[in-house]
Amino acid sequence: MMLRLLATTAVVAVGLLAAPPIFAQTAQPGRAAATSPKDALDQEDKTFVKEAAIGGMAEVELSRIAQKSENADVKRFADRMIQDHTKANEQLTSIATGLGVDLPKTLDSEHERMREKLQTLHGKAFDEQYMHGMVEDHNKAVKLFQQEERSGRNTELKQFAQKTLPTLEEHHKMAIELSRKLSQTAAQ
Repeated sequence: MMLRLLATTAVVAVGLLAAPPIFAQTAQPGRAAATSPKDALDQEDKTFVKEAAIGGMAEVELSRIAQKSENADVKRFADRMIQDHTKANEQLTSIATGLGVDLPKTLDSEHERMREKLQTLHGKAFDEQYMHGMVEDHNKAVKLFQQEERSGRNTELKQFAQKTLPTLEEHHKMAIELSRKLSQTAAQ
């Protein structure tokens, strides 16, 4: 039975390889084929990919630093950020690779400054600065993903934004609550 399945699969594969080019996909009449998938993305989609990649990378890097926190709530939040954003980053990388788009490999200057600052802080000052950054970053991320969901042109990117948005909104809410909690404890 297994041998027959392998033989059938081999015959089909050889047949597909030998098939005439008539079965090849062609551009729709009246539309020029894009030279590459990257060219098919409009500027808004390209900007979304770049900003989402940098934001996701920053969340993971900054949250890895936050694992040094002595505050259990901040550590839990950081662990969640690493887990969720690593997963989203992998999904975005997969989509971008399929579209032939190169993702940024390093943080932008704003996040690099934040990373350097966090590395020098400790205790409550660290926790407050980290959480303040998380509130701001997630506010920007939610707006970015809402914009892509509303007016992005690429279907895969729109679906990614739509699927990821509820998690980002939850992160934003969690960041605000934890930031307030830290501010209240500092005021006491």
